[in-house]
This record gives sequence, C-alpha cells and structure tokens, in this order.
Amino acid sequence: PFHVDMKWSDNSFTFTFNKELTPNDIDEIILICESLGFYGYKYNIKTDHELPDYNHQIKKSNTQGNLTLVASQYLRNNQPKEILEKYEEDQDFWTEKRANIFSDVNLTKDECLIDSFRKSQNRCFVDASVFPRNNIREYISLYDTVIIAIPLADSPNSQSFYDIFKISKIELLELVRRGRIKFVAFQNLQRYDSNFLADVLSVDPECVLFSRRLAAATLLAIREKTGLFGFAFDSSTQYNLLKECYNSKVDALKILAESLSENIAFFEYGINQRGALGISQFCGASFAAQIYKSRGRDYGIELMTSAMSLEFSLGLGAHHFPFEHTGYSEVNACKILNGIYNGVQQSQNELREMEIQTLLSNIFTINNDMNVLELDDILSKYSRRMIPQILQEYAHLTPEELSF
Repeated sequence: PFHVDMKWSDNSFTFTFNKELTPNDIDEIILICESLGFYGYKYNIKTDHELPDYNHQIKKSNTQGNLTLVASQYLRNNQPKEILEKYEEDQDFWTEKRANIFSDVNLTKDECLIDSFRKSQNRCFVDASVFPRNNIREYISLYDTVIIAIPLADSPNSQSFYDIFKISKIELLELVRRGRIKFVAFQNLQRYDSNFLADVLSVDPECVLFSRRLAAATLLAIREKTGLFGFAFDSSTQYNLLKECYNSKVDALKILAESLSENIAFFEYGINQRGALGISQFCGASFAAQIYKSRGRDYGIELMTSAMSLEFSLGLGAHHFPFEHTGYSEVNACKILNGIYNGVQQSQNELREMEIQTLLSNIFTINNDMNVLELDDILSKYSRRMIPQILQEYAHLTPEELSF
C-alpha cells in the first residue's frame, strides 16, 4: 500500500509507504515510473506507518497493443542483444537530453539524429507501419536513402516486410549494408517482429532510429517551422499565452488557445510515455482539428493519424509520401497540415506516390520485376546525381505535358 502525490509545477513524485524501503526497492519504483514514461522526474520517498493496507480488488493491466514505451530493463528476457543495445542508447539519449529537447531554443533536429540518418540529402520517408506501400524498387529508383517505418507485427492482418515491398531477405540486407534503406521503429518495441529488427541491426547497427530520437528530431523540426508547437512552457508562460489568445479579437487565436488548453498541461507526460507516437496529439493536427470543430466538422482522427508520418518526415528531413489508395487517402489531410507547417501554397508541385510508376516506366523505363540489386548497381553508376533534378522537373509538368 502506498500514497502518491504528483506536482506538475516541479515535475516531482512523492511516494508514502507504510514501511521502510530498501535502496533496491526505491530503484525498482523509479524504474517502474520511468517505464511508464516519467523520465527525469524527482522522486521523494516517505514513510507513514499509519497508512492502512489496500483492501480493494486488484485489476491486471491491459498490455494488448500497448502504446506506452517499455523500459529496456523489462525487455531483457524477450529481445535479442542487437536490439537491446540500440534501444538502451535511445533511452539514455532521452534521459540525458530531455530537458533541452523541450526548452532549449539552440538545439537542432540534426543533433538528435544518428549520423547515418544525416548523410544523404536526397531521402524519402515511407510509413509502412499499418498500410501497404509500393514496390521497394520504385522508392530506391528515385532516392539515395529510403527511410521506412517498420510494419507492426501484432495486427491480425499484418504482412511481413518482404511481402509488402516485394523483396527477398538477402536483397534487403544487402541494400541495408549499402546504406540505401533505413528504418524507424516509433512504437512500443513489443509490437515489432524482433527477428526482423535483429537481422537488419546485425548488418548495420545504425540503420534503425528508435522512438526517443525520432520524437526529439520531430519536435525540434516542428518548433523550427512554427515557433510555437513543440515547446514545453512553464505554468506562468502557459497562463499568459492562453490569456492573450483568448482575449484577442482574432478567431484563429481563440481556436489556437482552445487547442493548446486541451493538451498543454500533459505535453511532456504524453511524449515521455509514448515517444514519437504521442507528438501528433499536441501539435498542428490538434490545431487543425479545432478549426474544423468550430465549423461543425469532426476530423480529429483523420488529421492526427495523417499527421504522424508527415511530422516524422519533417524530423527526418525527408520527402513524405502520404498513403493514397482508392478506398482511403491521407493526401487532403496532409495538405491541411502542410499549410500549418509550411504555409499555404497556390500550387503543390510534389511527386505523389500514385505517380511514381508512371515516372519510372515512361522516363527511366524501369519495371517492378527487375532484380533489385542490379537496379541499384545501375542507378549508382549512372543516374544517382541526376535524380533530384529529374524529380523537380517532373513535379512541375502540367497534366497536358504528362500525357505526352
């Protein structure tokens, strides 16, 4: 039995127990709190022998599809060492840099990315965590580096990475060795195929970016774009900011205040607990959802789910491909969010995923049955330096010009 008091003002926990605790007991309590996302908090332990025993029903926690990031100490019995080593590095980075990430205006997103993710200037991000995506040949034909969100393995309809991208294990590992493919794992580690993660990390230990570093880079990229979202304000600044917005005569600022007031107090907690997965709840998507809510429309789920991959691409400095299919598309939601982060543009000259095959078959004469390693050899020898210019010119072609 224990009593806990949490103070948001100084991010401290005070635990009161009815018996004296050993140092090992205290370490275990702190570890449990950190596994729930409370990194960098102060922990005070007190004793009150009059505290009554707990005599209520104990409920088991729900771990099915858990979105909370798990501390590495709880994964040592069910994860390969290749994964644990890099996961612990990611966890240590967050513990060390957490305060700076939320408040230091001089920290940049590149300082949060591992070196291998900063080398290429021509890169794209493809979120394959839930939805199926295009053949891997299409992406590597156009970009030096393809960064892929690893498919979740705990869904009843989940597909293997190799089936989704039409590639064999040997081919994939060779592309990883060449530095052509990188990965992000932004959810609870237990939701991924540990064998797949161990395989790619054994080839290139720097090929996977885990949730903490991705969260940091994404927050800082959003902060650079907006100057507002991505900051953790103290209580005084929160009050003054919300007061000025509410008292203004500008409807957009009042909507902004409504958006901030719903989430600002739990911002640090949410990111601590869920890492990169928690970001979409607190930034541009929340603001956009409030705008449409004021017009009587509820697009909160669509905007927040679409925001994840768009915001991650900002943090990664990569071209973003929103999912687009005849039954469901993220394109319109991403256009709205892109307007918040980059400003509204009269024309959007961006290459869309559904246009890739047209570009490859008509200009590069590439088909999806080519040997992927031979294709990469050819591109590396002849076309790699020309690709960014070709992409830019192709994106500016009119529909009439494309018809030729």
